Amino acid sequence: MWTMDTIEWLDIELTSFCNIRCKGCFREISNEADKILNKEYLDLDTIKEKFKKEHFSNIKIVNFCGSVDEPTTHPQFFDIIRYFADWNAHINIATNGSLRTEKWWATLATLLPESHRVTWGIDGADSVSEIYREGSNFEKVKKNFRAFNGAGGKSNWQFIVFEHNEHQLDQAKEIAKQEGFKDFKTIISHRKDTKTVKPKQDEIDTVEELSYISCKYSNQKRIFINHMGNVIPCCHYNSKMLEYSVTGKVKDQFEELLDKHNYKDTINLKSTTVDQAINSDIWKEIINSWSTDSPAPRCNQVCKQLKRDKFIKEKL
Repeated sequence: MWTMDTIEWLDIELTSFCNIRCKGCFREISNEADKILNKEYLDLDTIKEKFKKEHFSNIKIVNFCGSVDEPTTHPQFFDIIRYFADWNAHINIATNGSLRTEKWWATLATLLPESHRVTWGIDGADSVSEIYREGSNFEKVKKNFRAFNGAGGKSNWQFIVFEHNEHQLDQAKEIAKQEGFKDFKTIISHRKDTKTVKPKQDEIDTVEELSYISCKYSNQKRIFINHMGNVIPCCHYNSKMLEYSVTGKVKDQFEELLDKHNYKDTINLKSTTVDQAINSDIWKEIINSWSTDSPAPRCNQVCKQLKRDKFIKEKL
């Protein structure tokens, strides 16, 4: 499935910090969030020690996009970008865009390699975006993306569609085009709590449940590393990983594996390497479960029942 020679894509969650509150985010819905979040960074020394270009011979994408973080909160963010800029890989940064100064964003544009994108999460054409991204500020985001784009940065606009903002979708696309964005990505969320609108038939194909586990991350030769340094098969396991790290509560097969194989020694970068983690018994037993009558529940939900977000990407 995964080997160091086949990995092409790293998802790295740099921090547990974020300056806004998105409805439906783990930060808002978990009873354990205050025990986990706004406390820890994946530090630069660990990154340099555990992620060496020569160990990832086929790397194509380094993606700074976690499930609970705003990567630009990291105090060593520029140094991290400088480190990966020499990897000859595409760098993507997912941001809400409402932190840092215009000067900071202009500087970032000069540090990134030619192949890069900053993906700005803007769910509206004006302050409507702040309804979901509570605590954000549309006018500040606009100043920041203008500074970044103006300094030569390449940007994508990401728009999560809700009932309260769907009327602004076309307007947002037009603004993105005028402001020099390269791509526009529409997300139709699967989450019930966000009350998103249903996708139209001509916008996205309807996919029925598969008869087998078709792992999205495995197919993309992609792995996920969270801010605690845990190497896990995909982002969909991160909320469970985070909760278990503070509660120790076993909810299903995944937590049983973390307990059985002592995850702190087997998949955490403080004790192991990426290579050892992806070859650990935790990973092997998750993968082996796919060919049984009882696949790991999260795998079954996300990659068999296909309960995940739908993406529509357009060039501008």
